[in-house]
Amino acid sequence: MARIVSILLGAAAMALVLWPVTIPVGFSEVWWASRQAQSRSETPPPAQPGPPRQAKPAPAPHAVLPNSAAPKPAQLAREKTEAERLAALKEKDATGAVAPKATTKRYYRVTVRDGGELQSGGVVIRLAGIAARDADATCKDEKGKSWRCGAAAKAALTRLIRSRAVTCELPKGGEHNIFIARCSVAGTDLSTWLVRRGWAKPKDPKEPALAKAAEEAEAERIGLWRGAE
Repeated sequence: MARIVSILLGAAAMALVLWPVTIPVGFSEVWWASRQAQSRSETPPPAQPGPPRQAKPAPAPHAVLPNSAAPKPAQLAREKTEAERLAALKEKDATGAVAPKATTKRYYRVTVRDGGELQSGGVVIRLAGIAARDADATCKDEKGKSWRCGAAAKAALTRLIRSRAVTCELPKGGEHNIFIARCSVAGTDLSTWLVRRGWAKPKDPKEPALAKAAEEAEAERIGLWRGAE
């Protein structure tokens, strides 16, 4: 009996030792598969890849368009004021005072008294800046022969004016019966014209326009410059 018990105990011990080996192959595979399925059920599924997210474009800065619109009235007014201010500065004399604009008057039915003097009604106007000969003055030519230079100057000025109006700058005190002024006909300064034609000489050689006109007349030897004087 004791022998049989010993044999059974040995068989039981052998069975315990060989248990992993003797488990059927199919049973282990089923057990492993069940464990894997349980792990997958407990682990949350990975996120499905979606389409790539597009970055939002940065807001574009406001484009500055060229100022093609017409200037505003306020801007035009400022520019006009500035232009008038600069013009006033140019008219200032050395003392800083603004030079007053000359007052002019137009004379009609003008009579030429000589090469440097006009008359309109009861007003006598002497052309400024020049020295002219009287109407009855005589001059000598290159050969020493006398000729009526005063009458020639009067006739030349009469032909220039004809029946046209003469515009003269009035003196500061206004019009007088006799006054000295710069006059013009259709934009032609009479004093400069007489000097350039040789019928008068400048009183002030420093005045650029008259000095240049006298130089040209003398170089051409015309008018009073053709004589031996």
